Amino acid sequence: MGRKPCDLDRLKKIQQKSKELYGFKPAIIEDCAHSFGSKFNDEYLGNHGNIVFYSFQAIKHFTTGDGGALILPHQELYNRAKLLRWYGIDRETNSKDFRCEDDIPEWGYKFHMNDINATIGIHNLQGSLDNIQKHHDNAEFYQKELEGVEGVTLLKRDSRAWSADWIYTIKVKNRDRFMKYMANKGIMVSRVHERNDKHTCVREFRSFLPNLEKVCSEMICIPNGWWVTEEERQYIVDCIKGGW
Repeated sequence: MGRKPCDLDRLKKIQQKSKELYGFKPAIIEDCAHSFGSKFNDEYLGNHGNIVFYSFQAIKHFTTGDGGALILPHQELYNRAKLLRWYGIDRETNSKDFRCEDDIPEWGYKFHMNDINATIGIHNLQGSLDNIQKHHDNAEFYQKELEGVEGVTLLKRDSRAWSADWIYTIKVKNRDRFMKYMANKGIMVSRVHERNDKHTCVREFRSFLPNLEKVCSEMICIPNGWWVTEEERQYIVDCIKGGW
């Protein structure tokens, strides 16, 4: 979830409309890779009846070193996912040698988390909510201090959402010049994301998306992690206000 979250209320209405017109509800899959701790309508993501993926990779708010979590809306999908995550083998069977005795109706993968990553996660979980709050507080500070600054466009917030603010994205004029200016001030900024249909492997699916192209040419992320102090975030704001 970025600065402008996905509108889950609207998606639910689309689901219901599909049910009325075609007799089924399409699945909603939430890419929550960066959104651990985020809420929509005062509920944590993962509690809205959808399929949800979280990333616990090394630089996320909450980390297990690598890996993530899958949240599913009902028991049937949960049971199937448990099979698919480990070669399609049922590890909860009563068979003496489940690897050899049980039939495998559908092949799976090796997607389970190992004990080392799980142990890292158990110990990191204790401080994760504090880290998330620090990210959010820094982002709120930027949202207030950068309002109306020349050359900066802030992304809109949705009052129904509470973002964990893994990153803080703004749009700036003359982005390349802005990046050089910030680097000279000792501040690391990053584009972080780019449209992926520019790559050879998916270029055949490239579409004409002028608004996306414009956003990609202007967006930049400034430091807002838990490690950014109040003094540092003030310095960042002062540099941006100084112009580039």
